Amino acid sequence: MNEDIVADITGRFFLNRSDDDRPVKGRIILTKRRFVFASSNEKETIALSKIIDINVGSVPNHVKQFFDDTVTVAYKADGSTQTAIIESKGETVEKLVAILFRCLLNGKKAAIQHPKRVGGRVKNTSIAIGELRLKNQQVAVRTKSQSVSFDVANVMQIDRANKIGDDDRITLVVKHVDSDTGQTTTTLIAPAKGQHVNLLARYLRLEFDELREEIEEIQLSNPEKRLLVSIHATDGDIDFTNMLDGDAAYVTNVLNSVQRKQLVVENGTDLSLTPRGRIVVSEQIEDVNA
Repeated sequence: MNEDIVADITGRFFLNRSDDDRPVKGRIILTKRRFVFASSNEKETIALSKIIDINVGSVPNHVKQFFDDTVTVAYKADGSTQTAIIESKGETVEKLVAILFRCLLNGKKAAIQHPKRVGGRVKNTSIAIGELRLKNQQVAVRTKSQSVSFDVANVMQIDRANKIGDDDRITLVVKHVDSDTGQTTTTLIAPAKGQHVNLLARYLRLEFDELREEIEEIQLSNPEKRLLVSIHATDGDIDFTNMLDGDAAYVTNVLNSVQRKQLVVENGTDLSLTPRGRIVVSEQIEDVNA
């Protein structure tokens, strides 16, 4: 193989084009152009240009009993959709998925409108054409004049639209928190090919769902909920003398607790909700009046 190898792991895999109805052990090799699955009995190559979807942890029922930590790759072959299921150690699977998304999306053309909206204000921002870049859990579009990026961990909502500016094309509407200002910002991204729209949406959705799972496990006391709602309602400008009965030591303990849970960040005298803190307030706290 003359191509540069970007990932080479040992694991088990199942190809639904194979005659074998059980996973086999072998090497899974990834280059910037193709996937190669090699065992003692077979070798299968999948061009990355044929991949249409990636899913983590979701396995077809007829082979579910054979797998634990998995990634399922869907691709086009012979006029139909085929799948390859890969199993390896959890961390190995995570790294493989991250590398695979970069190989599939980096350098692909996309239109971007950023910001489309800041808070409740619609912005008259021009649309630029650039190249997608995934790196360090950031999504960026590099245009001739600038690079626009946002942290995947800051994403709050992902939707689709059928237009960007005057152009009719499938567009991702990504609502996220601006890391610098803390403001809720909406960005429109429209990769040139529908295939790449779907893959970028899947990438964002996988990260988004993982964050939601982490948030669902967070347990909050009533004082913690009251503090979070107060920070949200006042943009961090809280009168602590009237907060939680004015007990300064108690307020400090509650504040330290929500900071340990990565729901609040303190910059000098300013308090603000982290992206996960904003999600907790907007989606999970319904029973508290600040």
